Amino acid sequence: MKCPTCDKTITEKRLKEALSKRIGSEINRDSHKIYCNNSCFTSRGRSDKETCPECSVNEKHIAAKRCGVCSYIGVSRQRLDSEIKELVVMNPGAGFDYFIDKVFTTSTKKYNRSHFRAKLQGFFTDLKEIEGVDYAAWLQYHEGMLIVKLDKVPDDRKKYIRGQRRTQVARLTQRQKVRNGLSDGKANVFVKIPPEFRWGKYKPL
Repeated sequence: MKCPTCDKTITEKRLKEALSKRIGSEINRDSHKIYCNNSCFTSRGRSDKETCPECSVNEKHIAAKRCGVCSYIGVSRQRLDSEIKELVVMNPGAGFDYFIDKVFTTSTKKYNRSHFRAKLQGFFTDLKEIEGVDYAAWLQYHEGMLIVKLDKVPDDRKKYIRGQRRTQVARLTQRQKVRNGLSDGKANVFVKIPPEFRWGKYKPL
């Protein structure tokens, strides 16, 4: 018989000691694992674990993205909080709705936007206290949005102009442009839309 942790051969003496301790123990009596010493026993199962990349404190299973604590408080089950933050930084002016629809695309079928908006706002509040950066304001940064004609809005972003106040070029200016051949005479109504989403090194779910 060999130790499950270090693969050393279990001595006859150690085998007798381990079996004698199991007499009268309902929990350990039927266990077939015997370790060569207490050190190997306390470190059992750690060969397939590593430090959590999110908190850098707890251990996680090597196949998992993060530890149980970070998973419980995380914004998304599919993405790490660090990934969420990077995607926010890459997409100023995306707005909450557009960001949620793109990043949480598989989860919005189960939960509505308000669920993820609340999670994001809590996440941003924590980050602001820690880093001093207002990520919520960055996500809603108006200067990062695109100003386009109403009839030029891409189909995937038409729903994000609902309820938006629309600006129109003054008629005098429009007439001057028509005379100068710079306009076709159609009403020039402009709206703000989120820019095309940037994924960087990440991919849509």
